[in-house]
Amino acid sequence: MTKKDLLGAYYLEKEIEILEEGKERTSGADRRIIAKKLSELTRKRQEIHSFIMAIDDPQTRLIAELRCMKSLKWNAVADKIGGMNSEYTVKKRFYRFLEKVGA
Repeated sequence: MTKKDLLGAYYLEKEIEILEEGKERTSGADRRIIAKKLSELTRKRQEIHSFIMAIDDPQTRLIAELRCMKSLKWNAVADKIGGMNSEYTVKKRFYRFLEKVGA
């Protein structure tokens, strides 16, 4: 898993939503192309979600979930985490984790 994959998860979700809407309005070859792309994106989303859920530390896992899957800004992530954490603290914790796992 790369940093780019994790940070692009929110847009991956949006792309899936748009393709699902488009799939309903198309037919034939276009529908098959969209279905194939949806399958690829859904698999990638599941990989990202599985990676996040496998993070041992609950606070780091929550930070990754809020930042990557919900696309919250760092100050909003810090507010959700609570415990006197600043946006700098949660951001630093996230990037240290990525460095540790080689993402």
